[in-house]
Amino acid sequence: MNRAGGVAGAPPWGVRTVQDVWSTHEAWVYECVHCEHIWNEQFEVRHSDDGHSHDGVAYERHGQRCMTPWSDHVCPRCGAQNVKAVAGAFGRHPIVPEARRGNELELVFRLRRLHAW
Repeated sequence: MNRAGGVAGAPPWGVRTVQDVWSTHEAWVYECVHCEHIWNEQFEVRHSDDGHSHDGVAYERHGQRCMTPWSDHVCPRCGAQNVKAVAGAFGRHPIVPEARRGNELELVFRLRRLHAW
């Protein structure tokens, strides 16, 4: 017991410790190696600090706790378990944007000359 009447090593009575807890959102891109199907999933990541320089991380998908994004995924199309996971910004995108028509590009250059864009 310490002088304040509490347990040795514990904070004094009436004093509470505060944990830092914060959330982030992550998007992951998955690609099936078997059928080449590509899909995205969104995760909410909850980080917490235990006060001793250790970080705890919990992943949630659709409000339910889940495994880490890079483990135990099954292709929704063919059911294969050979799936590659890549963080959202680095994933391969299946749709290639269409080339701009000449008149749209000409409009962009005209707006740049007028300092309007």
